[in-house]
Amino acid sequence: MGEPFRTSKKQRYSGEPMKQNSFEEPISMPKEQKDTSSSLDKNHEETINPSDRKHKDPGSSLNNDQNIEVSIIIPSYNRYPLNLLSLYALENQTFPLSKMEVIFIDDASTDETEKKLKNYKPPYHFKYIRNIQNSGRAKVRNLGIQSSRGKILIFLDAEMISEPDFVKNHYEFHQSNQNAILSGVMHSKNIISCIFPETSKNTLTVLNTKSNTTVSKVLKNYQKSNQSPYPLLNKKDISNQSYKDLTVKTNGWFNVITRNFGEELKGFQFPWMAFLTGNVSFTIDLIKNSGMFDEDFIKYGYEDWELGYRLYKKGAKFFVKDNLVTYHQEHPIGESKWKEAIENYNLFITKHPDVEVLILGIELAQMTDLLTMNKIMQEYNQLVKKGTFRSFQTKFITILEAIALLLRVDIRHLNVLGAVGFGTTQKRELEKDIKALEKLKDYPALTKFLNKIINS
Repeated sequence: MGEPFRTSKKQRYSGEPMKQNSFEEPISMPKEQKDTSSSLDKNHEETINPSDRKHKDPGSSLNNDQNIEVSIIIPSYNRYPLNLLSLYALENQTFPLSKMEVIFIDDASTDETEKKLKNYKPPYHFKYIRNIQNSGRAKVRNLGIQSSRGKILIFLDAEMISEPDFVKNHYEFHQSNQNAILSGVMHSKNIISCIFPETSKNTLTVLNTKSNTTVSKVLKNYQKSNQSPYPLLNKKDISNQSYKDLTVKTNGWFNVITRNFGEELKGFQFPWMAFLTGNVSFTIDLIKNSGMFDEDFIKYGYEDWELGYRLYKKGAKFFVKDNLVTYHQEHPIGESKWKEAIENYNLFITKHPDVEVLILGIELAQMTDLLTMNKIMQEYNQLVKKGTFRSFQTKFITILEAIALLLRVDIRHLNVLGAVGFGTTQKRELEKDIKALEKLKDYPALTKFLNKIINS
């Protein structure tokens, strides 16, 4: 999710536990949940890249499905002009443009997206799909998968500017790695590419400290608008990569993972958290064999982690690479998504009532940080493997279930054991188990956490 794992109710919520900051679009909710059997319904209309139509020759590289190796899927909701800059960046890819397609799904945006992008004519295959009604995050992504022709699928957020080797590096990785998920979002950087009416004075101050002469000229002509976003970059700036001069400090929970566990996520108990649709790739065969996004996830958050977790349980391997850098264009987050995310987290644990999922609640509740949570999970797995303390294991799961339930009421977790329903006898049994584990000296993080629970 957004910040080191969780934010409080008073803060703006910007992602799921360790989510992409979030690099995904906040999407409004449809009134009713529709049939999830197929995303290809009458809710959308398609526009094929006009340049494709010019190639009448059946053997033409821009008219031959067999030539499509990579499909880049970009869902978008009210992200103009950021989404146009992202599309410009894809024009500069070193990967053969005739072998890649971009499927752009406008999820019923109310800004200028349709007006500006419907007839966009890039040098690559381009399909513009517009939903008549907002479909939500999971369904719109399934529509992208079902509309794709490539063997390799790359999900890219609408506000992500990619470097020239972005597609090439994704593609080459999958040529030598099977059953793999490749994520680049954990190495993303933040840039300010546009001034919005909601932009703070602090952001303007940051921009004025930049040495980019082009931006300085643009800022001189800037007049605060209450209606329209004011772009700082144009197509040329994307081509010559001068947008990098607008890089700002990146929030760091991603860095905690990459710094401590490396590109293969060795020792990380939650590798499926790398399945972040801001910048992730996999083969079409992998996703078809495992099922697509669960369309029960309509509200904000967890639709990608839920799919990532299913892929993980089916044996998929997760990698994070630093040669897939993208630049997330900062934008207003909007209203807090905390309540929606907690609802989806509870949906996640309903579908997967496993300890690996339940334990996320302790970070959400700000009872521990990411690294400590990882140690607790690692120690618990060691305990399970030894087959001892079975009664203690049951109590631990019950405590995690209570913490997840309490999140729906309040982020503050006081008297957790009371919420669990533990009486004096059960509490004493738990204390006895903790002391026995402490004597073994193999479970310091686990026992420290549970002592904290007892004293809460």
